[in-house]
Amino acid sequence: MELKKIKKQIESIKRRLLKVGEMRPGSLSRQYSVCGKKNCRCVDPKKPKKHGPYNQLSYIHHGKNTSRFIRPKFYKQVKQELVQYKKFKLLIDQWIELAMKYSQEKIDKEKKMEAEMK
Repeated sequence: MELKKIKKQIESIKRRLLKVGEMRPGSLSRQYSVCGKKNCRCVDPKKPKKHGPYNQLSYIHHGKNTSRFIRPKFYKQVKQELVQYKKFKLLIDQWIELAMKYSQEKIDKEKKMEAEMK
């Protein structure tokens, strides 16, 4: 790939990164729980009925697993932030890929020039 073309693609990625909105890593899941209170429906031996569903956000940040419950009124907001984070990660991965190609192309070009001078 030509160096100028790679450089243009990297610049395009940088512009797209500026448009990424609020974000957060992780995934959402629905959880049901058992409170364990005596005589509660969740501990009924014949037909237990767990509490929930609760929306749970799980993520790893700085090597630490974290889990939080998300109130229903914030579910859409958090879901959108997760989408934005995925866009961010995809763009960063593309940038890294292009940066590696760019670097290798420069090295190959320099090697070729040195070989031609000999």
